[in-house]
Amino acid sequence: MRLEHHDFRGADLVGGDPALDLVNTVTARDTQPRDWLDDYFALLRWARHTECFARADLATLETQAQAAPAKAAAALTRCKALREALCDALYALAHERAPTPLDLDTIDQARLAASKAARLVSRDSRLQTQWSAERSGLDLIAHVITAYAIELLKDARVERLRVCDGNDCGWVFIDTSKNGRRRWCDMATCGNVAKARRFQQRQRE
Repeated sequence: MRLEHHDFRGADLVGGDPALDLVNTVTARDTQPRDWLDDYFALLRWARHTECFARADLATLETQAQAAPAKAAAALTRCKALREALCDALYALAHERAPTPLDLDTIDQARLAASKAARLVSRDSRLQTQWSAERSGLDLIAHVITAYAIELLKDARVERLRVCDGNDCGWVFIDTSKNGRRRWCDMATCGNVAKARRFQQRQRE
């Protein structure tokens, strides 16, 4: 898998869930995969667009990563291991297969690590699980995304899980269309490319 620098933008978050959007930080999984998380700071840039993290926490993570590059690289490696296990599990579920025990074990180990770093807080008369840069350190993003992933895998939404039909894509998304027949991660990109190819094919014929 080739590393590639990428300037993340809101249009990159089309999965319908932060866990899916993390999986989609690799593009062209169906052809020549390109990994957009070329370093820990790319992970931070991606996280800023998800709106799942407090700016103060991300600023703390940036400071920690600058002070300890080796630890940041190790945290990124752990996050990518989670991402790839999630991807394999989600692809399996999208094709009505069971995830492998190895992928489930990787996700479960991430769950245990996230649970250890979490604390219970009271907000609006309800108890919530919360993570912070102080407790999770450089693994904060992985811990929070793990929580989203576990909820997604237990949720009925997983029945609407799809893999984009576009070429040079392979992104995963939740199909929120009424008829449940959405084929593209985003009509403005993969959908339009497919339409253009079909048109060109008809012209040639």
